Amino acid sequence: MSDSMFGSLLNSLDKGTVGQVAQALGQPEQSVARGMETSIASLLGGLASKSEDTGALRRILDTVSGTSEPISWSQLASGITDPNSSIMSMGRRILPALFGSSEKTVTGALGRESGLPSGAISTLLTMVAPVVMSFISKRVRDSGMTMSSLGALLQRESATIRSALPSGLTDVFWPGAATVGTVSPVVAQAVQREPSHSWAPVLAIAALGLGLLWFLGHARRPTVIVPVVPSTAVGTANRMATPVSKPVCSLPANVVLPPNSAASQLLTIVQTPDAKARQDSWITIDRLSFNTGSAQLQPQSERQIGNIATVLSNCPAVHLNIAGFTDNVGSNEANLNLSRNRAKAIVADLVKKGVSPDRLSAEGYGEDHPVADNSTAEGRAQNRRVAMTVANK
Repeated sequence: MSDSMFGSLLNSLDKGTVGQVAQALGQPEQSVARGMETSIASLLGGLASKSEDTGALRRILDTVSGTSEPISWSQLASGITDPNSSIMSMGRRILPALFGSSEKTVTGALGRESGLPSGAISTLLTMVAPVVMSFISKRVRDSGMTMSSLGALLQRESATIRSALPSGLTDVFWPGAATVGTVSPVVAQAVQREPSHSWAPVLAIAALGLGLLWFLGHARRPTVIVPVVPSTAVGTANRMATPVSKPVCSLPANVVLPPNSAASQLLTIVQTPDAKARQDSWITIDRLSFNTGSAQLQPQSERQIGNIATVLSNCPAVHLNIAGFTDNVGSNEANLNLSRNRAKAIVADLVKKGVSPDRLSAEGYGEDHPVADNSTAEGRAQNRRVAMTVANK
């Protein structure tokens, strides 16, 4: 993800900056971190939705044309309390150009996702916009990209961006993305009337003659009772034939999963024909590490997620539900948001590794469904987890 614009922007967001912004806004650091992450995704989503309109891309980037260097996160943190700062003025030009009449819808979705009040999330989005657009402008300038090249890059990243958007914004940015049913060419074809001829009387006499011959030839034959055999529809497989077993997916010979890991448990369920995972049968995704109070994955998590992606790549029929859980420290709302965001982070990483987002879903359950005692540090650690279950195989 380091080569993607989305990944580069997220990786450049440091904890110190988040803390400064949270202090300036007077809001919880965890909520501000989530607000900044989803603001980045929404800004890129708005830009990606215009990827085929090179004129619109140029007009949006022109709003930051006066900045020779990208605006840093530290500049954002130091200027967030000044509504008349140049960064705030720039952000107020970017948002209408990017979102149009949907600006309030976007800020509302960001507020619900992060738990920040409308005023705070509006200020935060206005400040983040110049950072994101100046970063993209410099990327375009340094690499000599045309607007068409930028549009192609945004399209390649759109799946990852969509998976990180707050609920409802995908439909705002890509309202025509739903598949529209088409009329079958066979059904749509006009019914043509056969030309009329005067053969009807001749054909009727011929049919009577054939019927008389059949009767004379069969009248004295004994009646034979033939057992009725269920007919097989023409053009379909014979359902009385021996069923062919569904092929079981397998990994390449050079791929070895760690024993008892989440990926190996997933593969066992998929390869066992009679194994049916229930909605309450979760496989804990072990070897995951997040920054404290954040949905930002640490590098040591990559191997485990990569192993799961390998299983999914070799088992294309498998669909997963990913769920996040927390301990009972903190408010219910904050825990619910954190658990949901961590599940979405896993989905986003799997999509980055080539898994179709249509095969994945993310949900957060907060402090519900604990697996250990929250009164001990060890129990709380066990309850802070991300798990998966097989929805379809």
